[in-house]
Amino acid sequence: MKWQACALGQTYDSGEGLVVYFDSASGRTHLINEVADWLLAELAANPLSTEQLLSRFMSYAKGITCSEAEQLLKAQIRTLQSFDLIEAC
Repeated sequence: MKWQACALGQTYDSGEGLVVYFDSASGRTHLINEVADWLLAELAANPLSTEQLLSRFMSYAKGITCSEAEQLLKAQIRTLQSFDLIEAC
């Protein structure tokens, strides 16, 4: 399945592991983690499949197994989808 960002938003990274994301399309603000922030940045550039995201994420994330990376990535995809920040395309 391919994913794409629904809208371009603005982020504020306090450097403490969490990022404030302002969704300019809805006017809502979300507190997301660094992985979700990374996902939004990747999907803002162009739509990517779950497999492509996992491959890129393995280069980004250090010190975790492929299985752990896949679980983390899928959890963040579900979270971002529930916030209407990403959608399947």
